[in-house]
Amino acid sequence: MKRVLPAEWEYQDAIIIAWPNQFTDWNDNLTSVLKTYIEVANHISQTQLLIILSNQINIKQIFNPENLKNIVMIQSDYNDTWTRDYIGLSVLINKKPTLLDFKFNGWGNKFEFEKDNQINYQLVEKGFILNIDSDFDDFILEGGSIESNGLGTILTTEKCLLNKNRNSKLRKDQIEDQLKKSLGVKKIIWIKNGEIIGDDTDSHIDTLVRFCNTNTLVYSIDSSEELQKLEYELKGISKKEDYTIIPIHLPKNKVFNKNRLPATYVNFIITNHKILVPTYNDPNDITAIKIFTELFPEREIIGIDSTALIKQGGSLHCITMQFYKNILNRPLR
Repeated sequence: MKRVLPAEWEYQDAIIIAWPNQFTDWNDNLTSVLKTYIEVANHISQTQLLIILSNQINIKQIFNPENLKNIVMIQSDYNDTWTRDYIGLSVLINKKPTLLDFKFNGWGNKFEFEKDNQINYQLVEKGFILNIDSDFDDFILEGGSIESNGLGTILTTEKCLLNKNRNSKLRKDQIEDQLKKSLGVKKIIWIKNGEIIGDDTDSHIDTLVRFCNTNTLVYSIDSSEELQKLEYELKGISKKEDYTIIPIHLPKNKVFNKNRLPATYVNFIITNHKILVPTYNDPNDITAIKIFTELFPEREIIGIDSTALIKQGGSLHCITMQFYKNILNRPLR
């Protein structure tokens, strides 16, 4: 059985988000974060399908008629809005697009997760997803913890996937075996170093290092010891793998309620026609936008103020998950 994990820049059927409400952890920051979600939703739905999970029935009035043509609402209940980590991964199994369901445990039992862990099955039951593979639904894996180049290589971090709060009974070689069997990957590049202060995901790769094409990586850098070690490690990897690596400096320290926030530009979204880049009202925003403009000349680069998002510890990539082409049941309406 041949499996392929597509890269994020490959053609997408849709992107899915979960709408913030007073019952999620956004309650104290709801007004400001809703503005961010509306902006993200409008940009995505201008050019491709957007699926919105919501437990509210009145949010359609937020969008204009043109955007609504590309928006599908799904009535659902969930614990968190970080869909990157509990929506299944799109894989090709013998060339058949399939949603691969893993177990989600709230980033190591830090937060409630039972409702989130049922969403993939609900998407199938409601007829939105054609095929689902649940053979690995006892293996804990979050979408933000791996990064694929679409050619059989993934990046991940030891701090996350080898953390005892995930798959505590599995050794490193057993975790590698699960990744290779489920995702069809041939090579796993383990990142040993790297952590952004304030991150509660145990160093998700999508805060640290991302593929922009099959052999180009962008990575987070500042003067901290952890990110300096990451840079040194990536220089070694780039020589071995013949990768181009491009640093993107973090914004100046962002603080909320006396806590450092894990603001990073690497948490960007790739859509079919656009790159949505998190910005933080910081001088480094301009440089980050310039870098992405050079890396993605075929896509429109859009900066999205993510200062509201980062107050809950995540950014743009964390609130979205893409579905690969032909994975959805059509018509959806």
